[in-house]
Amino acid sequence: MTTRDATLPDQLPNPVPRPPLELTRLEEIWETPRGWRFFKSVNNTNIGLMYIGTAILFFILAGILALIMRVQLAVPDNDLVAASTYNQIFTMHGTVMMFLFAIPIVEAIAVYLLPNMLGARDLPFPRLSAYAFWAYAFGGLAFFCTLFWGLAPDGGWFMYPPLTGMKYSPGLNADFWLLGIGFIEISAIAGAIELIVGILFTRAPGMTLRRMPVYAWAMLVVGVMIIIAFPAVIAGTALLELERAFNMPIFDPERGGDPLIWQHLFWFFGHPEVY
Repeated sequence: MTTRDATLPDQLPNPVPRPPLELTRLEEIWETPRGWRFFKSVNNTNIGLMYIGTAILFFILAGILALIMRVQLAVPDNDLVAASTYNQIFTMHGTVMMFLFAIPIVEAIAVYLLPNMLGARDLPFPRLSAYAFWAYAFGGLAFFCTLFWGLAPDGGWFMYPPLTGMKYSPGLNADFWLLGIGFIEISAIAGAIELIVGILFTRAPGMTLRRMPVYAWAMLVVGVMIIIAFPAVIAGTALLELERAFNMPIFDPERGGDPLIWQHLFWFFGHPEVY
């Protein structure tokens, strides 16, 4: 070893004494819990794995709904499912694919991969990641189960009013869609905040934005798009629920409302989600 090599900063001993048994205690803290305690963990690896698994589950469920629709349309006058049930399956398939798979799988993979790419031990707010996952998992499963009680939405995954107003869609079917999607989008926004803060503030020393992996850049852009676009659909669902619950003429053209407002709010969200 040359004199120059011996003076490198990473070759120098740490002048600060470490607490006794520090590494052992940290390894106990970092160890993955076993049994049912695994589901209480908040580190990015475990949350990411559960996130990915749940998103794949919804993908499979949406695929089963798609197969039912294909079988129904395979021959003329097929009576496999009733017309009302087919409308519910059609709506649930599109909703699950867009809201419960497309964006969640992107965030799930990012939660799992980004800390290792950035040289961080974990994301900055582990409990926020856990909240985003569990809100998505419980909310999504509860929303999907409405299909088994005949309460699934049947107005199309885009839920255009006035078709989804009380006049043409009485009952609670549309209300379950509006309330469920609102909570699911809040979960997506929480995950986006976690990713944005993690990318901007937990990179390894020396990893400037110009040296950051391309995937991290992509997820930073995705997170910003979610923060900007998703509140629009939350506002739209809140307005439509107010119309349905309190008879407000927000989207009803017969009483001075404008159904195009829904389309503007929905696609202000929908196009960035696709991109």
